[in-house]
Amino acid sequence: MPAPLRPEFHEGQVLAADDLSAVVRYERDAAARHHRHLHTWGIASGLEVTVRARAGSDVYKTVIVASGTLVDPSGREIVVPAPVELSTPDQGFVIADPDDDSPRPLLLMWSDQAATGGAAVFSGGCSSDGAAARTSEGFLLVVGAPGDELDLGEQQPPAPDAGPDRLSGGDRGRVLLSFVTWVGGQDGGFTAVLPRANGVGRRYAGVLADRVSARGGTLELAAECRPVAGKVGVRIGGADGSLDIGRFTAAGALAPALRVLGDGSTQIHGDVKVTGGLAVTGVVDSPLVSGSVLVQSGTATHGVILPLPDPVTADQVESGEMALHICVTPRLQTYGAPTEGGVEVSGFGALPVVLRCEVDSRRRLSCLIAWYGGFGPSRTLGGPTVLPGAVDYFVLATRPAD
Repeated sequence: MPAPLRPEFHEGQVLAADDLSAVVRYERDAAARHHRHLHTWGIASGLEVTVRARAGSDVYKTVIVASGTLVDPSGREIVVPAPVELSTPDQGFVIADPDDDSPRPLLLMWSDQAATGGAAVFSGGCSSDGAAARTSEGFLLVVGAPGDELDLGEQQPPAPDAGPDRLSGGDRGRVLLSFVTWVGGQDGGFTAVLPRANGVGRRYAGVLADRVSARGGTLELAAECRPVAGKVGVRIGGADGSLDIGRFTAAGALAPALRVLGDGSTQIHGDVKVTGGLAVTGVVDSPLVSGSVLVQSGTATHGVILPLPDPVTADQVESGEMALHICVTPRLQTYGAPTEGGVEVSGFGALPVVLRCEVDSRRRLSCLIAWYGGFGPSRTLGGPTVLPGAVDYFVLATRPAD
């Protein structure tokens, strides 16, 4: 099989038409091989398909194909320079089996034509017929029969060294734009446009590569041309060299839900739901998983707000994400009782009575103890002295099971 031939010219050479055409063919073939072997075929931009009401009918619609570009399976670039409207078969398309109202694919393929109104090349000075000096790289819209979309993925590209236009079987490549419905027989019309049918939808041109690098140090992947708030995206790199998977904010920034850091550790921000098996070979530092219990304990005095177990926040408690269970036990002692208010402290000279020991909705402790004196040797009972008390506490924070 011959290798591609690159045209070369020399001083004094007489150039034939094929020599100049070879320059065009070489560039077209190289571009087609680039599209075919480094990219996947499909829609590159535009070519959205919509409908509007058809004049004179309350049922039938006019199908509108927007301008845009695509690459067909042969690697040929096809350009639709302006919107195209389809309404009736007299515009050049054919409806196969018009009584079938199933969704049928709207396909696009190339269709070259000699340019009109331009210069022509004549074979001789007296010749009256000449070849056009330009070729219009046009296109053809085809309304297929229901089911024609099922074999589009099986289209075979031409040989590795071949140029564009024809596939390995000699056919022109077809690219799906959308699906349309047709009712009313041969004299009917379009009624709707559908993005998908039979599990098949529009195919977009992509990249064939085992490595994609970002020159700025950060590679970002999004499902749309511009990040959409709430949609999932991926970011690789950045200042800390991490892999982040999360959702885009309204400002277009990625808020990570899963982070793989440069040191090999993994961070998860948010809920984790496991429906199958989960194997973890490293240390799990995840205190907020469903069913987990976190504890904070200590001693506190009247008026103090009891602390939350780390890393639980007040917002998580208020939202119901975390539930609290609090237990407080007054610290009562007869030896070494308080001396404020003249309470007798010798021996068993004071009797404590708990008046209040509770925690409000803000976790503020209220502990008041009445101390009765007169239980010493004198046996002279005295009135109670109410003083702030101390408690031993523990706070349990639990994440309810889903």
